[in-house]
Amino acid sequence: MKRLIGGLFAGFALLIGATIYISYRSWDGLVDRRHSETAGTLRGAAGGQEVLLSITPWPPGAMRDVDFTVTLPGYAGKAPPYIDLSMAGMEMGRNRVDLSLGADGRYHGTGVFVRCRSGRHDWEATVTAPGAGKAVFRFAVAD
Repeated sequence: MKRLIGGLFAGFALLIGATIYISYRSWDGLVDRRHSETAGTLRGAAGGQEVLLSITPWPPGAMRDVDFTVTLPGYAGKAPPYIDLSMAGMEMGRNRVDLSLGADGRYHGTGVFVRCRSGRHDWEATVTAPGAGKAVFRFAVAD
């Protein structure tokens, strides 16, 4: 009986370990594809305002310049939107990407994802459109 219980426990532990390993090594496991048109372009909403966030390069890397483009169809706010980069449940300090309006009608900015000492790769980009609300996008960042 002890052998059966030990075997079941070992099999369960192996299954859980494999699941965790695959989810952390897979970019697709951390990007919600239901709200993405293509890799690197994420779709969300801030209140009733549609928000598209494009990140280049994709997947983004830690400690490298990353270009952000935010598209807000019909946005009439007086202040430009901005992006706060963070990790869920972790105090990271301020990491804000200021955006400016480009000739193409979209907002552009450059930022950096810092390397997390804990080894985590799951990041959030919160796009704030003053007067319209916030949209949170979750994805993985490479080392």
